[in-house]
Amino acid sequence: MELTLNYKIATSEAGMSLLNYLKRQNISRKMTVALKHRGGKLLVNGTSQTVRCILKEGDLVTVIFPQEPRSQGLSPYELKLNIVYEDPYLLVIDKPAGIPTIPSLRHPHETLANAIIYYYHEQHLDSTIHFVNRLDRDTSGLLIVAKYGHIHHLLTQELKQIQRKYYAVVKGAMNSSQGTINKPIARVRPGQVRRCVRADGQPAITHFRAIKKWPDLTLVECQLETGRTHQIRVHLAHLGHPLISDTLYDEGAIELEYGQLLHSYHLSFMHPIYKREFSFETDLPSRFKTFFKEVLSS
Repeated sequence: MELTLNYKIATSEAGMSLLNYLKRQNISRKMTVALKHRGGKLLVNGTSQTVRCILKEGDLVTVIFPQEPRSQGLSPYELKLNIVYEDPYLLVIDKPAGIPTIPSLRHPHETLANAIIYYYHEQHLDSTIHFVNRLDRDTSGLLIVAKYGHIHHLLTQELKQIQRKYYAVVKGAMNSSQGTINKPIARVRPGQVRRCVRADGQPAITHFRAIKKWPDLTLVECQLETGRTHQIRVHLAHLGHPLISDTLYDEGAIELEYGQLLHSYHLSFMHPIYKREFSFETDLPSRFKTFFKEVLSS
């Protein structure tokens, strides 16, 4: 199934070439070339045109993007998805803890990506998978899946417009009630999964707010301004408050059945096609509540 987008030419756009108009619509030059050579189409008022076509007020421009082949390595995995929102262009999914987002050597099949392929088959959707944001295996919560490469391109052009908030449970009672961690993040060693705060790393900014404190624990809200791998885990560990059960960033951590207590509870973004803000929230997960009940009553 190809992505098809229609545009009506306004008075201010009359006289533009089709090429320049496509640039204004954030259709990359690479994609424009692909439209010509990989089966896409450019139509003006229903007639095929080249990018040199000069547009007139009221013209209807139709862009039919080339069909995207799926990865051959993604086999369907039957798992009931908690789909919070769906339209022809994207999905918002509430991912459970304990399942990786994408396949890896350790987890080649039972992943969210494989489960989405199964869902596509069941719904007879010939779409592909482009994760706009990813969550670690033990992190639960909301993420966006674009069904087409161009939709992913539009959503990720300005990542700061995507607001992401998380709940986290960390070790110790935090001294600060709120603050901002502005520390660059880098791999500890090339090829390693583990990250650290280091001066030569990529810029990373996390805003945090302590929601509730206990003598040995704090429930924290984190808002991401950047999206580095393991960002919240690395930044909070750097503050001396690693996530509960995070054995990768806390040598003294005990691995619990709940996994690391990190949940993406809020997600908002400007829809690239509908041009309005969408906002979604989930409650504090039951695994958090079970943990508090068991730990605080012991």
